[in-house]
Amino acid sequence: MAVYRITRFAASDMDKVGEIAENMRDVLAGVGANFIDLVSYGNGKGVVIAKYPDQATMDAASDTAKKAFGEMIESGAVDGDSVHPHTGEVFNSF
Repeated sequence: MAVYRITRFAASDMDKVGEIAENMRDVLAGVGANFIDLVSYGNGKGVVIAKYPDQATMDAASDTAKKAFGEMIESGAVDGDSVHPHTGEVFNSF
């Protein structure tokens, strides 16, 4: 069953967040996710939604996700205290 990692964050520079993610595209594309979407709510709030085929694949991608957010935090684009990851398993789909 598919699993998701949903990570909320606050960014002082959403364009910089997108630039860092784009620079990591090849690495992120290789983690086995079905998709990874970066979404801006506006007002400096965002969320990353990543869907994985199973828990093992998501677990294996954890270090890469931490590295990506680490670069965003180190650059000053993301507030480190604002990063809140949540994970869950799909139990129903429409």
